[in-house]
Amino acid sequence: MTKQLKDMTWEEARAALETSRLGIIPTGSIEQHGPHLPVGTDFLIADCLAKRVAEKTDAIVTPTIPIGFASYHQDFEGTLSVTPEHLAAYYLDVANSLILYGVTHLLFINGHGGNAGALTSVCRDLRDRGIASAFVQWWDIAGGINEKWSMIGHGDINETSIMLAISGANVHLDRAATPENKWLTDEVQVTDLTVCKFGPGYVNSYFRTGDVSDTGDFLEYGHSATADYSTSPAGATAENGEEILSAVTAYILEFIEQFRKMNFEPAPVPSKE
Repeated sequence: MTKQLKDMTWEEARAALETSRLGIIPTGSIEQHGPHLPVGTDFLIADCLAKRVAEKTDAIVTPTIPIGFASYHQDFEGTLSVTPEHLAAYYLDVANSLILYGVTHLLFINGHGGNAGALTSVCRDLRDRGIASAFVQWWDIAGGINEKWSMIGHGDINETSIMLAISGANVHLDRAATPENKWLTDEVQVTDLTVCKFGPGYVNSYFRTGDVSDTGDFLEYGHSATADYSTSPAGATAENGEEILSAVTAYILEFIEQFRKMNFEPAPVPSKE
């Protein structure tokens, strides 16, 4: 029987929840990804990983929550955004719905870094109630498995490769090029959304995507523009994307086996006396 909640009747959902106490909630974003990737990239990657995990585990997998916090990308058309406060409340409501039916462990498969703050808030709330929770992000996993899969930018070679594997018809490699991050002054260059480089050091700040890039894609902290196709998104391949997806799926499945073993007591409640 399928473990994707959207495909179940309520009676099938009841039976599934009687045998599994693990819920998986995929989360994504609808946001610009440069001139070569669709705005649904983060949603589609989270959705794909969740479906692959659902095929090999008895976890109850909810539909992917498509829109996240991405207001800093709204210099580019097509980006949709929810405030972190509303997003955290929404995630928690979905989690509470599963908890109502006996779920004790909740894993979020997150496809967008902008959601991390809301997810951390949710995990903190659930932990205080004695509910085990966590969130995984493909780029945190992939780079640890293979250094060449480390994320080097927004819309980079690995993100583009994954999208070629998932939805190649929506990827426009002919428009892909290694971006060059903007200079704020003659001596200060933005290195990503929170850091700029001046001389030999780095300064922390906060920027919108339009401050960093004219095209929406950009290089991350510590990386330099290069025409080398080993790093340019123009060198992306569906084969590389499939390797990443397979490796990350296997990692998540292995983590789930350990995650099920984690059990917590509710946090102490301060005395009102």
